[in-house]
Amino acid sequence: MNISIVEASKQVENDVERNDDVPQWLYGFLSKTFFDKCRSHEAQKNDLNRYCITCDAIICKFCIISDKHDEHDLLTIYRHVYHDVVPLDQMNNHINCKRIQPYKCNKKWVVSLTPLPHNGSGALIEGDGACIVCRRKLTEPGRFRFCSIACKLEAYTGGENVTISRRGSREGTSSGRAAAREPQNGSYRRRSRKGVPHRSPSR
Repeated sequence: MNISIVEASKQVENDVERNDDVPQWLYGFLSKTFFDKCRSHEAQKNDLNRYCITCDAIICKFCIISDKHDEHDLLTIYRHVYHDVVPLDQMNNHINCKRIQPYKCNKKWVVSLTPLPHNGSGALIEGDGACIVCRRKLTEPGRFRFCSIACKLEAYTGGENVTISRRGSREGTSSGRAAAREPQNGSYRRRSRKGVPHRSPSR
């Protein structure tokens, strides 16, 4: 049976690494939806893939160039296995990420905002080799206890006031891939035929 948030919270009660002062902006950060297009800047590569901690706002790189967020605390968001991730070195400046499983993305160590599949699957497991909240497999369970920032926050707060953006999460899971393969109108064909086939004229 999967562990409850209350049980997970009890498991971290005696954790010497615990920081009881959870930054309030973290709740808003996890609820944001990234990678939409910035409406303030109609240009190429205007993805909303930055988060301004100071303003609690998602912004694009042109928003930063405009100096409106000069000297603000910023985070850069990347995509990894259909999920939003943030560089480990950036996040470590604000919360203790020691117990969160990191991943390699474009030669950078990153941590995931939400749970993501491991080893190509979203399988849940029991025992010591899994995230103590969502039960997804950890690649190094001896070092890490959580697979994402959201899982750590839920365990340390008992899940109170935690709202998480789930955009894109189904694409990387087995259920998401199965849903993508479901037949449309009773057929698995992705494209309709261009026309009625005709036999070539005989000579």
